[in-house]
Amino acid sequence: MKRDQFEFCKVCRLNHDQGRRHKYFPNHAKSLSSFLSRFQQKLSDVRFFLKNPSPLRPEHASRNRLWCVFCDSDIDGVGSSFACENAIHHLASVDHLKNLKSFLWKYGGGMDQVNSFRISDEDLAKWEKKCKSLKDESASEGSQRPLIGPSNGMRDIRIPIQNYLKSWKVAHFCMMLIHLCLWSQNLVQVRV
Repeated sequence: MKRDQFEFCKVCRLNHDQGRRHKYFPNHAKSLSSFLSRFQQKLSDVRFFLKNPSPLRPEHASRNRLWCVFCDSDIDGVGSSFACENAIHHLASVDHLKNLKSFLWKYGGGMDQVNSFRISDEDLAKWEKKCKSLKDESASEGSQRPLIGPSNGMRDIRIPIQNYLKSWKVAHFCMMLIHLCLWSQNLVQVRV
């Protein structure tokens, strides 16, 4: 690349003419760290469902999506039976690994981070085994586990614990706890 040609850095979101040395600049390193940590947060949602497979309602599948910054592709949940199914398969794919390595080589970040931005074949096999057992269990009992609600860009995927916390029993307990705290605060003020 000639020095006077501009290139777009999608990490920094700017055009530059520094060539390959751009990735060593402090501002780029800071932007890269932020860029990778944002994607890592999205992956934490996917990893939750990797360890805890949960059925997904078909009407919520279109909202269950992930933008893969390494592959520049949108992975949606259409056609998936489990939450984050398509994202899990994508993150375990050979194409994702190739694009991830290419991204890290071009923009920096180190090849030692490769495994933190992908799903291993072993983890995928374990997840598929859990999914199969859930399907078999559901078919034999004739019942369904609670289904996961819609997600908004992977940030607010509802997990079963969150659904439980929304129940009226927990809300009633929280209200009692608040009243108890207010009552004890009044007692402390009176004694002082």
